[in-house]
Amino acid sequence: MPNPSYRVRIAPSPTGDAHVGHARTALYDYILVKQNAGTFILRIDDTDTARNTATSEEGVIRGLQWLGLDWDEGPDKGGDYGPYRQSERLDTYATYAKELLAQGKAYFCYCSQEELEAMREAQLLVKEDPKYTGKCRHLGEAEKYKLAGEGRVPTVRLAVYGGVVGFEDLVRGWIETNTSLMGDFIILKSNGIPVYNFATVIDDHLMAISHVTRAAEHIVNTIPQVLIYRALSWEVPKFAHFSTMLNEDRSKMSKRKGATFIGQYAEMGYLPEAMLNFLAFLGWSPGDAGDEIYTLDELVAKFSLEKCTASNAIFDAKKLDWINAKWIRRLSPLDLAVRMLPFLQRAELTGNDIDINWLSRLTVLVQERMTRLDEAPAICALFFVEPELPYAEIQKALGDADGRATLSAVLRSLIPTPWVESEIEKALRALQPTLGLSTKAYFMTLRLSILGSAVSPPLFASLEVLGKERVIARLERTLTNLASV
Repeated sequence: MPNPSYRVRIAPSPTGDAHVGHARTALYDYILVKQNAGTFILRIDDTDTARNTATSEEGVIRGLQWLGLDWDEGPDKGGDYGPYRQSERLDTYATYAKELLAQGKAYFCYCSQEELEAMREAQLLVKEDPKYTGKCRHLGEAEKYKLAGEGRVPTVRLAVYGGVVGFEDLVRGWIETNTSLMGDFIILKSNGIPVYNFATVIDDHLMAISHVTRAAEHIVNTIPQVLIYRALSWEVPKFAHFSTMLNEDRSKMSKRKGATFIGQYAEMGYLPEAMLNFLAFLGWSPGDAGDEIYTLDELVAKFSLEKCTASNAIFDAKKLDWINAKWIRRLSPLDLAVRMLPFLQRAELTGNDIDINWLSRLTVLVQERMTRLDEAPAICALFFVEPELPYAEIQKALGDADGRATLSAVLRSLIPTPWVESEIEKALRALQPTLGLSTKAYFMTLRLSILGSAVSPPLFASLEVLGKERVIARLERTLTNLASV
């Protein structure tokens, strides 16, 4: 039975595609919901009007869908707690700001940006931690009227009173701070747009969010949020702050540095299964030395908040490649063919009319050689386009042997051969002792003459997949051009 009291949300800002940090949190949320028969909510925190775009919202949704992390409520699905975009909830934030103002728990602040900066500089000059001094907290009505008459449009600040405030983090234990160091902070900007902490508290409460899960960099937001919950006399939800995700150089991952969007990893040829598998380990460990390759169902069975770590998580690209290669090898030939096809089409090696069963046979040859799907065009190109044949290398492999006589004999042997791998191998191996070439030189000549490279998938299987007609044509081309070298 569904558990109506267990509700978690992912709340990205639509300022870019789904970020890997959001994806990691979404994965943990998805797992927790499955474990607790709860509800998973997607909310779009789009109050950053200068940077939000509809395209980015689509990218967030597309990235999470690519990973297979489906939600129960959201802007695209609706639900009983909508709307699920903050830009559509501005009246709600204004209502609660008015409530706090009426109760004296918040107040209008008319300080200009210049006054705030002067206040900050004066505090730094005497080596004090900068904070708002509460200058406007006790303004009288006449003073407010005068400032408003000067054209000043006020912000709304929460009145913060000194004392120790804390919360129990499900990953890190008890966290607290002395609020006397904070100062009164803004909850509503002068344009009526709520700040992140105010909007988040209201939405999480009204959407009945029971567990707020996010990365450790949000700990700095949690104490102000707890103060807002208390000011509104609302129950504080449970919090869990996961590892901060760092680049390999230990710098913080950000939307402005490197490949950090899920969509980028999809385009680079990573599998969603591998990405989920990799992300799971960025802040959690199963606690044993067993296999590191897990399906989503296996992660649901093993994951627990108790085994999440507070230590920073390093985004190790080599580890991601290793996991992705493992997952590629797990795919069936047909599944791999379907997933490879868009990359081959993007490289203009094929169109929509390709025989998917033939492509499946090709994947068997290259599956062990691929780390990412975007490598498929380079690995598979020789099966789609006529390679530039290295005639000088072919002649070098032949040594003193007569190349034309050798290739003519190969042609005579292959033309009547049934075109299956075992028969091709049988015919070519039977011919080799009659040509006066070493095994190495003979097969190198064949590889270069037909496939155009000394390095390729297994020779006999490659010839079968390439097809008799194309193999014969390439040998004839080599034979025609070899004499001119």
